[in-house]
Amino acid sequence: MFASATPAVTLRGIHLDLKGLPPTPRRLLELLDVVAEARLNCVLVEWEDTYPWRRYPELRSPSAYSRAVVRTFLAGAAERSIRVIPLVQSFGHLENVLSRKRFVRLRERPDNVQELCPCHPRSAAVIRELIADVLETHEGHITHFHLGGDEVYEMGVCPRCRPIAEREGRAALYLRHMVPLLDDLKDKGLRPIIWDDMMRPWPLKALRKLAVKTDLMCWNYALDPFQHVKPETLSRFARAGITLWGASAFKGGDGPVTDLCRREIRVGNMLAWTRAARRFGLAGVVATGWSRASTFRVACAGLESSLDTLVLAGAAMWDGGLPKNYEAAARAFLNKGKKRTIAGEPFARCRRASERLAEWRAYFQDFLERTGAWAQFTSEPDRFDPRTARQFVAEWRHCVKEGQRRGREWIRAHRGLVPARELQNYVASRLWLARKLKNAHLLTPAPPPGA
Repeated sequence: MFASATPAVTLRGIHLDLKGLPPTPRRLLELLDVVAEARLNCVLVEWEDTYPWRRYPELRSPSAYSRAVVRTFLAGAAERSIRVIPLVQSFGHLENVLSRKRFVRLRERPDNVQELCPCHPRSAAVIRELIADVLETHEGHITHFHLGGDEVYEMGVCPRCRPIAEREGRAALYLRHMVPLLDDLKDKGLRPIIWDDMMRPWPLKALRKLAVKTDLMCWNYALDPFQHVKPETLSRFARAGITLWGASAFKGGDGPVTDLCRREIRVGNMLAWTRAARRFGLAGVVATGWSRASTFRVACAGLESSLDTLVLAGAAMWDGGLPKNYEAAARAFLNKGKKRTIAGEPFARCRRASERLAEWRAYFQDFLERTGAWAQFTSEPDRFDPRTARQFVAEWRHCVKEGQRRGREWIRAHRGLVPARELQNYVASRLWLARKLKNAHLLTPAPPPGA
């Protein structure tokens, strides 16, 4: 790995999604060394509830960092020539904001905590306050600012928005909300970035309005991303004069409840975006590392068990390819020199614990199907044979004990790397169904005949 004299991609980024299994403060700073050693020179940081919000402190989680930690992280990145780009959601994926009582009135739909109403007079003001809060720590350290803007599926359904969407179109409604925010950042000397998915069906005329306002980060995490993001779409963006970035995924792209990323898909996806960087002249590529599908979903594959694919992201973007035995190459890289202590040993420990937890979950799923117990949760109780109840209870107890044991192993492997509360929540999310069965009627002895 890292055999090329010059990099295939100029800006080679990694995304830290900190709303699930966030690193401890010490670990967050250590990871900068891993990022630098992997020849990544950009970090897209999605702080969300780990940011030390001042204006709205209720947005902080118990695991939030201090402002001193944030500033130390930014200074450490600068020392290693790593560009930091903060990401603050501005339209969709605003669960952490819109779930709070004081922001309920800003929802596009009353029962949807994800999407902001673009026409409410307070919506843009709240986003500006969040941006200003982040700039208090980041100003002077950054050149770009990511505003999200993706997956706003219900835009235009509320009584305020519907007439505009019907009269002017959804693109016009989107621009009405986003352009003032983009202009604010531009006035501060910062270049905005937003995700591209909402703009894919837009005509050239609407796209050209964005070209002078923002960059677009085009994303898809499939093995072949261009079966989903058509090359002609990227060409149309380029014809509109928009500066483009690409976004692959080194983890978090394989499902919302997985314990491990699928290396072969992650590698194929990252290499595809590296090739696209050359073909379409992308400004940079960021390998995303999603930790939750949304704020209130359970955490998925952890960062510590995905350090190998993080390293492979850097190698793919530097060399434009990977060695044949890339798994062994990544492990060897993580265990070389000082990286062994800060990366190689934690990775091996966490990866093995995650594999064992994933094995148990697969066994438990098979147990539910094999015994017909799953039918108790799918309104098919007749599929469960009461005559097998004694055997079922014995195996269920074994399942729970083994799951608890592997959960404890997983916590021990990650101790000191992730806050204890986050570790407990992760394991609880994996064991909840096994525990739930304890209260199912199939575990209660059947009454004797005639009772």
